[in-house]
Amino acid sequence: MKPARLAFMGSPEFAVPSLRSLAARHTVALVVTQPDRPAGRGRRLEPTAIRGAAAELGLEVCTYERGQRRDLEARLASLSLDLLVVVAFGHILKPSTLALATRGAVNVHASLLPRWRGVAPIERAILAGDTATGVSIMLLDAGIDTGPVLAQVREPIDALDTRVSLAGRLATLGAAALVAAVEGYLEERLAPVPQDEAGACYAPRLEKREGELDWGRDALSLSNQVRGLYAWPGAFTFFGTEVLKVHRAAAGAGAPGAAPGTILAADPRGEVWVACGTGRLALAEVQLAGKPRVEAAALVRGRVLRAGMRLGI
Repeated sequence: MKPARLAFMGSPEFAVPSLRSLAARHTVALVVTQPDRPAGRGRRLEPTAIRGAAAELGLEVCTYERGQRRDLEARLASLSLDLLVVVAFGHILKPSTLALATRGAVNVHASLLPRWRGVAPIERAILAGDTATGVSIMLLDAGIDTGPVLAQVREPIDALDTRVSLAGRLATLGAAALVAAVEGYLEERLAPVPQDEAGACYAPRLEKREGELDWGRDALSLSNQVRGLYAWPGAFTFFGTEVLKVHRAAAGAGAPGAAPGTILAADPRGEVWVACGTGRLALAEVQLAGKPRVEAAALVRGRVLRAGMRLGI
């Protein structure tokens, strides 16, 4: 097909494969992303992943903050666009913005809509214990992820997947599905299909407090919590007055045989098992405040953890 004229709106690493795939086949007249943000311990300003990718590709890029809608709309209106493409942009767009391209706006969403509408679909799918998810290519409307769907690709969730590993796969799948769907839509080979509202559920923004492990829950739920909140906000428990971050853990069957949170076994060369409301959780990688990440067994060798101790109190 003849290359389409597009504007791309996105921010994090998840959006980068989509931008690269589109730029290889179509004209990306403008890239819009969020401003540089403080990052790391030094709180130095860092550009978004999309801003870096746009610079590598030689694409014109601008930043957008709330309150700048009129300026953005004026710029988009001057570009004679066929389509807006939105991937993890971080802002809800008004209908007046969506109308500035001839064929509207297409979005890549990291779930099988209508399940997990909202800003944290990958994390919520893992937290819920879903065994599969995917990506949906949809047309944006005035709602939050409520627009009709052009295409979907299903992806299994592995038992060891974290939010980071799963996001990486979905970003790649989404980029390939996006290019095919954009071209099918612009050539009128694909017709958008309305979502079934009966299956809708929402994926609200993660809160830091959601990381605290409640040892009274079942081990599988706690394992899902560790995987779903990996890297940020992160799972944690209390160890006396200290916070113990839990980066990797695995659920085990069997009766706990002790109060929830009790360390059942602490092998200096193996596993550290903790009693849960149902089953047991094996701590694999942990971190004390101000210390590096280590294998849980390292804290046993250092006499920090031992059998009989209680976590979470």
